[in-house]
Amino acid sequence: MNAYRIRTALVSIGAVLLVSLAAASAAVPQRPEPARFVNDFAGVFQAAQADSLESRLAAYSDSTSTQIVVVTVSDLEGMDAASYATEIGESWGVGSSDFDNGAVILVKPKNDNGSGEVFIATGYGLEGAIPDAYAKRIINEMMIPNFIKDDYFAAVTGACDKI
Repeated sequence: MNAYRIRTALVSIGAVLLVSLAAASAAVPQRPEPARFVNDFAGVFQAAQADSLESRLAAYSDSTSTQIVVVTVSDLEGMDAASYATEIGESWGVGSSDFDNGAVILVKPKNDNGSGEVFIATGYGLEGAIPDAYAKRIINEMMIPNFIKDDYFAAVTGACDKI
């Protein structure tokens, strides 16, 4: 009887985890095809700005194999910014699968759906170079001052330069 309860509990926990993972995957946008480094779903960049940043990030990826992907969204779909950015990195396959060296810069501007939020999620392969404390410093010193001026392009390009 005990083994049955344990087995039932494990199956229930597994089902809850699968449903949670499926819900998280459904909340983040699908990776655009063809894949891009700049994904401005919130419409905060001018076309020329997005193109310029796209070119810079493509050149960086080509020269280092490290990928930085910028994603702006209008709504986090009930998720916190850290989980949302991490889920994008995992579901989109940002970075090399051999080195897990991708970074996602997530920006949710302040709007009717709540306050502005930003997070930099890094793959395990970048955690030594960009630990959470350093990512937080980039956000606080480079990004937030530019967000206050409504200059999303300067905030994101500055963060990319620091990374």
